[in-house]
Amino acid sequence: MKRLVVIGLACLLSACQSANVLPGQPEKTGDFPTTGANFSDCVYRAAQSMRSPYIFRRKARADNLEFLVTATGSTSANFSTLPKLELRFITQGEATTVEMRDTAIGDHELSHEIWSIVDRCAQQVTKPSAAKPTAP
Repeated sequence: MKRLVVIGLACLLSACQSANVLPGQPEKTGDFPTTGANFSDCVYRAAQSMRSPYIFRRKARADNLEFLVTATGSTSANFSTLPKLELRFITQGEATTVEMRDTAIGDHELSHEIWSIVDRCAQQVTKPSAAKPTAP
């Protein structure tokens, strides 16, 4: 019995670490001139601050070149705990490709709001710092 529990837990944990939670082609894709770490963190924090019945999570691949932000339903009986939306941030040098996947029963208003956050964060994290010193 203990062996079965250990095997089941290992399978569950490996499924949680999967980089591709939602199958299929992305609903939207964009390339942005910024690195994925700060970019995905900005999107994650902005999404968490939204008034929404969704729970947002951010996961990073071990090499910090790929990040995943997911929106799942709350734990209430009205919402499934399966992801409704997934943003995948793929860092390629000094640029990041963002892929957004939505479930067939996904919340299209949420998709629109999240992509607006992606655009806004892309502008915020690529702005040159106002604190840069200038030469006299």
